Amino acid sequence: MFISSLRIFVVFLLSFVCVKSRDQQGLIVRIYSNLAEIIQPIDKLPLEFTTEDWYNIRSDSITLLGENVNVTSQSITEKKNSLNGAQVYVRSPVSVDKSAVMFVKAILIDENRNLVKIQDQSVSEKEVLYFTVNTQDIFYLEKPSDSKFYVDFTYTPPNSKAYVSYLRTNLKWQTQYQLNLYPDKNDLIVMANIRYDGKSSLSIDKAELFSGDTNLRSQNQQYSYNDDMVAAPLSYVRASAMSYSMPTVEPSKELGGIHIFAIDKPFVIDAQTNYLLPMFRPQVKVERYDSISKSFTGTSSSGKAQRSYRLKSNRYLSQGK
Repeated sequence: MFISSLRIFVVFLLSFVCVKSRDQQGLIVRIYSNLAEIIQPIDKLPLEFTTEDWYNIRSDSITLLGENVNVTSQSITEKKNSLNGAQVYVRSPVSVDKSAVMFVKAILIDENRNLVKIQDQSVSEKEVLYFTVNTQDIFYLEKPSDSKFYVDFTYTPPNSKAYVSYLRTNLKWQTQYQLNLYPDKNDLIVMANIRYDGKSSLSIDKAELFSGDTNLRSQNQQYSYNDDMVAAPLSYVRASAMSYSMPTVEPSKELGGIHIFAIDKPFVIDAQTNYLLPMFRPQVKVERYDSISKSFTGTSSSGKAQRSYRLKSNRYLSQGK
């Protein structure tokens, strides 16, 4: 029952954003604890994605949105510029076991099989030789291109304003807390820790952070996000709450157990970066106590005591470290 309700709720949110933001031309991002939902206007079709971007996108989540938009077909195509017919150099077979390496010019006939052809004048000025070589024995005169992925739609009416929505796994967030205990007061600092593992910077026009009863699963398990990643990021940016040019996180809005934190202005997050934004400073009451845990094995028992704290806040605190 909860899963069905969540799916209906997410679809409702997507429709609401599309209608509300149809006049905006920028990138809209909804960030969850394990992935992000991207909503962007369509300027032209087909949409083009690099291999690195496509690896972090859930292809089954790509959806076309828009008022009164009726999708009639959708296609996903992988394309790669062929090098067949290109001139290359290949390591001569006679030089494999010798210290003097020889290279000969060749024409790449079939890049999938590494089939090349050469005209060896030592054999005949007219004879053409075809043979296959190992991948490491081919040297290209131009950089081989990576595959690109193209997503295309047909929809009616054809001139309608449309948006594409999809989930990507290399953008996520979690709440980070800093608790300062003083004799006369307690201070809890709340930060939004946004982690981006992409290889190029990402410019975001509007963002919302989601927390609460959400459980969106990602098919891509290559990257896992845990607390240890925050300890040693490749790049680490802390946005000061005192800087007027930095974005801040607005107070949350709650709907059906889901809390939404809007970011008040556009921002750019660099590749391989933890981006920290101030959220709020709640009034907290901290109760200090000692907790004791014991375990029993046969006739012996062992245990430990540790200092513990119980926090009471006047604001909703999302799960975090």
